[in-house]
Amino acid sequence: MTFRLPRVPLVPSLAAIILFTASASGAPGQSVSLVVPPAGPAREAFQALEDGRFKDADAAFARALAAAPDDPALLLGAGLAARRLSDTARARGLLTRALQIDPAFTPASQLLGTMLYEAGDVEGAIRVYDAALVRAPDQSRMQARVEEWRKEAALHGAFRRAQGGHFTVLFEGPAEEDAAAAAVDILEDAYARIGDLLQTYPAEPVTVVLYTQQQFRDVTRTPGWSGGLFDGRIRLPIRGGLADRREFERVLTHEYVHALVHSIAAGGVPAWLNEGLAAALEPGGLERARRDAARGPLVPLSQLGASFSSLPASAVPAAYAGSALAVEAILDRAGAPRLMGLLADLGAGADFGRAFTAWVQMPFADFEREWLDSLRAPRAPR
Repeated sequence: MTFRLPRVPLVPSLAAIILFTASASGAPGQSVSLVVPPAGPAREAFQALEDGRFKDADAAFARALAAAPDDPALLLGAGLAARRLSDTARARGLLTRALQIDPAFTPASQLLGTMLYEAGDVEGAIRVYDAALVRAPDQSRMQARVEEWRKEAALHGAFRRAQGGHFTVLFEGPAEEDAAAAAVDILEDAYARIGDLLQTYPAEPVTVVLYTQQQFRDVTRTPGWSGGLFDGRIRLPIRGGLADRREFERVLTHEYVHALVHSIAAGGVPAWLNEGLAAALEPGGLERARRDAARGPLVPLSQLGASFSSLPASAVPAAYAGSALAVEAILDRAGAPRLMGLLADLGAGADFGRAFTAWVQMPFADFEREWLDSLRAPRAPR
């Protein structure tokens, strides 16, 4: 999500700000103009949000709200900052408060509905959008999105549930019951194993949905090579369920790591770092990465900042392999606590180059060059 501050105020002493909300999957939202004073804590808060300085924005919004606690625009901005800092419960509270004050404030409805959907509360998201559309029926993208959510809610309404300590698994029927139970066990093991390594755990329980292959494509619209998706929920096609438990475990663990990263940094993490951590922590992930890296040319990390879904299918294995080995190099060089610090800073809006240098203790360009050189050199057995 971005803000744009025009150079020339639209009216004396006021400037317009353009807001874009976005989902976890990166889908663009609609825009709206907010009136922001030319000076003072409110201006500082929105400017920090525009600049991606989310910690600064959070503090400035707190100061602005102390003077004007019932300003819906400030509550929205504070909700945006809290969301980018992965403080989702506080963000939802701020947005709910904004709508209590002004039920017709569509931007708050857009973001709150999206966040409820990401948290697995599809019915709550639908209620928020329905209430907004009563007051703003011309919001075509909101209307289209809520219709998609209704279809998903109808599909999931017939699903069963398997419950773990930190996960809820939705599945269609008796044929998937064993796979759902296995999913809970696999995820609880990953929660403990990866949490022990990284000393980090998701802030909220994670929902997992097991689909047939066709359901998965219909709901997620992912590329054909995709074996799973995290968009606030972990979504997997069964593909034979436990017939290939190793692959089932691999994909579940991969998507769980994405859920973990999202709970630390809701945005700002380059795709290679996000995907590389997920691929490196899969069962057998680094061994697979070394095999795939040896088969073909690697894509420079600097070209893998955006989602891998835009890559040609032939380049995908090398992109995952190189990213996983880059994360391995960061862990070897800096350790897990520094890697988690890097993710947290990126989520808070830190400049990537400065944050990388501070936490990994070398410039990214130097690291990328060493990473490429190490992959081209003969590798000793580990």
